[in-house]
Amino acid sequence: MSNFQKRPQVITPRGTVEPYAYIAKADFGRDHFATERGKYKISLTIEANAAQPFIDAIVKHHEESYAKRLAEHKKNPPQVQRGKKPLVPYEGDLPFVDNGDGTVTFRMSSYDRYDDKKTGKTIMKPLKVADSKGKTIVDVPNISGGSEIKAKVTLMDYGWTPTTGASVKLQIDSVMLLKLVEFGGGEEDWGDEVEEDGYVADNSQPRRQAPQDEPEDDGFGPADDGYEVSDNGGDF
Repeated sequence: MSNFQKRPQVITPRGTVEPYAYIAKADFGRDHFATERGKYKISLTIEANAAQPFIDAIVKHHEESYAKRLAEHKKNPPQVQRGKKPLVPYEGDLPFVDNGDGTVTFRMSSYDRYDDKKTGKTIMKPLKVADSKGKTIVDVPNISGGSEIKAKVTLMDYGWTPTTGASVKLQIDSVMLLKLVEFGGGEEDWGDEVEEDGYVADNSQPRRQAPQDEPEDDGFGPADDGYEVSDNGGDF
């Protein structure tokens, strides 16, 4: 009999993407921190009242999974080598921070590939991004800080280690883009320092920023209006 237990999947309320998000492309690090496996990363800020059901779901899942791990640890305590101290169970930080200004920021991520245990092959897993109608965006724009999204995440509980306490990871399954703020992000892009009146070279390109304001959404479920692509199938 399999002990596999499906983890809960949650759709976040509408929130604002913080700077340095990796959505269109995964982050592979650089220099000494370069990795072979890329990681999609989002810090999503949501109004506290709208975020409370999401917080409750995370806390509930953590408390239940931690209680099960404690019970298993008590029932079957791990063998400890003579002369070494046993690792005492402890809890880590949950994946959100109360900013103290009426908002909460959630940290979420996912990898761009995984190894299939049956075949031994590496399977690529690009992050799925949909428009406000739930249609898959084939050419994902460079979604920057200030963009507004919902995210479909899986609550991935994990146990304690010598360096990390038991907690919950928010694994990104897909993203719904509701308002786009696009930023080129190149080394020659001056970002917010551009001047509206001044010298402009003939071959220069304007900053790529296309915010699209939306009516307020109730938090869960597809938005009636918002960022939309041509009909190319797919779903959120």
